[in-house]
Amino acid sequence: MTLYVGIDLSGPSNTKETSLAFFKGDESKLRFQQIVDGATDEDIYKLLQEQMGSIVIGIDAPLSYQPGGGDRKADRALRKQIIAKGMKSGSIMTPTMTRMVYLTLRGITLSRGLASTTSANIVEVHPGAAVGLRSQDLTSVLSYKSNEEPRHQLKAFLEKDGVHGIPSDVLQSSHSFDACLAAYAAWKWKNDKSEFHYPAEPPFHPFPFSC
Repeated sequence: MTLYVGIDLSGPSNTKETSLAFFKGDESKLRFQQIVDGATDEDIYKLLQEQMGSIVIGIDAPLSYQPGGGDRKADRALRKQIIAKGMKSGSIMTPTMTRMVYLTLRGITLSRGLASTTSANIVEVHPGAAVGLRSQDLTSVLSYKSNEEPRHQLKAFLEKDGVHGIPSDVLQSSHSFDACLAAYAAWKWKNDKSEFHYPAEPPFHPFPFSC
């Protein structure tokens, strides 16, 4: 069984809104193991360095930026795809935007640190797109970040797709639920079932971006 870890990252000064969701799974199913809320960088390193075996980490944060600023090719490609699905374009934000730069800084630093201290496969993910590109319940997709009830609807969708055991209390926080969706996106990527995939382009974009 592979360990799938979803990380809903926040900026470096607001770690109380960072959540990690741990799942174990094979090609057909994914089962919830643990949620960790309010994780610092030190917490994340400690938790992941303790793990053994095959590990896949999906991080909800930009893990690179475009030299010269602006969108990366992957940002433009995903934005086009979610707009076609009926989702909001603003959910894909440029990594160098003022409101995004601290999250991008933490994402870049954490991903390089994890790549050098663990054997995990790391992928950049977008939780909302991961469920939004698959679910027909667009109303829940568009409102789950601000309301708990849509998270219950999306949990039911996930269960039909092989994701089991997410506790109800995890749905009380959008950050905890996004961490679960980040793990879900990583699971899909690892098993070649991505709805969106943009390959890594080293050295500037060393990690794939997938949903």
